[in-house]
Amino acid sequence: GSNKTVVQIAVGFEYTCALLDDGSAKCWGWNSYGQLGQGHTNYVGKVPNQMGDNLPAIDLGTGKTAVQLAFGGTFHTCALLNDGTAKCWGGNDYGQLGQGNTNGIGDGANEMGDNLNAINLGTGKTVVQLVTGTYHTCALLNDGSAKCWGRNNKGQLGQGHTNDIGDGANEMGDNLPAIDLGTGKIAVQLAVGVYHTCALLNDGTVKCWGSGNSGELGQGNSNDIGDGPNEMGDSLPATDLGTGKTAVQLALGSSHTCALLDDGTAKCWGGNYGGKLGQGNTAEIGDDPNEMGDSLPAVDLGTGKIAVQLVTGASNTCALLNDKTTKCWGDSS
Repeated sequence: GSNKTVVQIAVGFEYTCALLDDGSAKCWGWNSYGQLGQGHTNYVGKVPNQMGDNLPAIDLGTGKTAVQLAFGGTFHTCALLNDGTAKCWGGNDYGQLGQGNTNGIGDGANEMGDNLNAINLGTGKTVVQLVTGTYHTCALLNDGSAKCWGRNNKGQLGQGHTNDIGDGANEMGDNLPAIDLGTGKIAVQLAVGVYHTCALLNDGTVKCWGSGNSGELGQGNSNDIGDGPNEMGDSLPATDLGTGKTAVQLALGSSHTCALLDDGTAKCWGGNYGGKLGQGNTAEIGDDPNEMGDSLPAVDLGTGKIAVQLVTGASNTCALLNDKTTKCWGDSS
């Protein structure tokens, strides 16, 4: 659009969104669930004259602008707004929009803007980070606590059960407990995969829960965590990153987890389709004992190279390096 510049890009499955310099947001691409937030399900950007000034900004409500966009799944999009509230739209089969129902939003007229309520996260709670999986959404709150809602078939919401949250009345707000991260632990970053969730904690440790089928939780087994009682909090050990190692950033793929460590090295574990763990093989890591910690080598990024940021796709991983180059590995089909 005229005189518009970009401050953040977010990319999902066959659609893209841009947060612009005026706090507005525009999305284009696949739109079967209304994830572009335009009140219809027509694709945008596929034919001429749909982009630029012809593409309306998403209506976030009177006086509302976006400070962060979140999506990495397939069906829904979220925005962190300038007042610390959050709104989500698109597919809602499991309550991932946090509205107490399973109605899609953004696929019909008069569903966006002031007609779309901010997600109720509890009394006095504001959002500092939003992350989305394919079917679930998580928020890091102003007090360092974390709440997740949507699909919960693997315990990815961290509540000790497998009931979906946000798909029925009276499940959100003060009725939704914060995830138990352990005594004295608060989160500084959240990251989500398809069926698992991780938190980087205030002491540089990492805890993950949800599906452990491929070892993506890094616990030396393939058990799910968070789907039954007494599995969270102090009962959930931090992921072993190695002697003296702490994490500074997390990135999750569909079945793998990566951590940027305090020395600029990177370690990845979980599913290894296409070599996305960067170990020169396709063996899963973290699903058997003695595979984590000092037994897990850092990814070889090259002589003198360290990472400053990690990003993951479903089956690949990329690192931004200290010399502003990038390296990627995994499935390249």
